[in-house]
Parts: sequence; C-alpha cells; structure tokens
Amino acid sequence: MGLTLAKALRLKNNSTPRVAFVGAGGKTTALFQLAREISPCIITTTTHLGAWQANDADQHIIAHNSEDFKKLEENSPSGIILVTGPEENDRLQSLPTENLNWLENYCKTHSLPLLIEADGARQKALKAPSAHEPVIPDFVDQVVVVAGLSGLGKVLSDEWVYGAERFVEISASSEQEIISAEMLSAVMTDGDGGLKNIPPKARRIALLNQADTPELQAISSRMAQNLLTHFDAVLTGTLQPVELVNYEPVAAIILAAGESSRYGEPKQLLDYHGRPFIRVVAETALRAELSPVIVVAGSNH
Repeated sequence: MGLTLAKALRLKNNSTPRVAFVGAGGKTTALFQLAREISPCIITTTTHLGAWQANDADQHIIAHNSEDFKKLEENSPSGIILVTGPEENDRLQSLPTENLNWLENYCKTHSLPLLIEADGARQKALKAPSAHEPVIPDFVDQVVVVAGLSGLGKVLSDEWVYGAERFVEISASSEQEIISAEMLSAVMTDGDGGLKNIPPKARRIALLNQADTPELQAISSRMAQNLLTHFDAVLTGTLQPVELVNYEPVAAIILAAGESSRYGEPKQLLDYHGRPFIRVVAETALRAELSPVIVVAGSNH
C-alpha cells in the first residue's frame, strides 16, 4: 500500500486532529479522502459546500438550531458525518460560531477528528483568497493549502483562477498572462495568499494536486524545495487515485564538541584539503540542502 493522505499528514491511529482545508484544485476531494481514511470523523465548513457534495458523507445533519445536534448524541459516531447549516441556492451554509465551538467540543469529548473546509473555489484549479476568507478557527492544528497543477500553463483568468484579480496582485503579474510555477509559488507563500489566516501554532501543509504527468511531477518537485521555506511539509501527486510524495525539511546536527586531547589541538579545525575539517562537513550538509544545519561545539573551542 502506498502513502495515504493520513500518513502523509503524520496522523497517527486514534489521533483526533483538527484539520482545515483551503485553496483550490481538489480541496473537497482531499477532505473527503482523508475522512474515509480516518473515519469515524466529522466534517463541516466555515463558508459553504456545494449541496451535491453531501452525497459523499454517510450521514448529513443540517443544524437549524441547537436541538438538531441531539441527532449526534442519539447513536455512536460511525463513518463520515457531515454537519452544516441549511441549504440555500444549492449551497450548504456554515454553522454559527457558537455551534461550531459546540461541535469541536463534542469531537473532543468523543475523540473524533474534525475536518473543515474553510474557503470556496467554485471548482477552479487555483485561487487567491478574498478579503473575508479563509475562515480558519483558532483550534485548528493543521492547515492543508491545496493547489491544482492543471492550472499551470493556462491563461490567468476567471476560467482557471478563483479570485483572478487578487492572484494577479499577489503574484505581481498581469491578466491574461500564462500561469507559471513561480507565480503559483508566490501566491502560496504570501501572507495574503496561501498563508492567510493560518493560526500561529498550526502545522502548514502544501498539497500540489493534479501532478499526473511526468512534466508536472518534475515541476512539483522543484516547487516543493521553495515551498518548504514556508511550509512544514509539501505533498505532491494525485488524489484520484491517491499517489503522493512527501517532502519535509531534513536537519543536520554536526557533533563537534569533543576536547580532542589526543591531538593536542581541536581536530575539528585540522586541515582537510586546504580547509578546516568542520567547514568541509558543514558545507557538504548545506549543498545537500539540509536545513537547518546545527553545529554543536564545546565551550573550550
């Protein structure tokens, strides 16, 4: 079995994460895929969901008021439970803040994961957030920022990008320009773009979805190296079927605190092809793109 989304997000068995999904290009697909992998769990939204998306849940509770939450208490939680506000114009509305807090406490009491769709994208491949979004609760401990790579190479317009005008502003590009990996990276790593409204203590995950050709896989791999300076992990690949590669920072710890008494001088500073040995080791770690590189030296050095 390959790398599941749950494993890529480092979710352990019986863990009770609070995960918010934002972005475009497979966000709802990712949300329900994770829900299937870690069920029983509860899904909700802080903005809205398409009414048709409720078909992917095993149970859908529409909470008009607090009395409707009693349905959760009637049976032991099982499968994927979707909890939303009423439907309006083919859209399932979000819960009022007090109901969302009640739901989070319910999940905590029953040791249930809570997954949240925290913005909208109208089925576009890419997006830049509007002024009022994303709506990410403070209790969220992981945020997955999704981007659909099918948007690369396309014209920067409303056809491919939700919030195209904001995308232009953040990426310092122009309308009708061809969308590049560099433009997408600029939006994903901007405080008004992909990183917007993420709680300070939440783990940041970038998900580069729709990398379903060798060319897009190569592009996503190069993008991952840049994104890792802003995200705790970068996932690349596809969600249908699930084929993911996980990129995470790898640190180097160079232990150089010995007294070197046998040599009469610090062996860490001995000449190695014209350079101090410790410098050669550190430069090798840096060339391997390890980060951070930590050198532990003794107080007598």
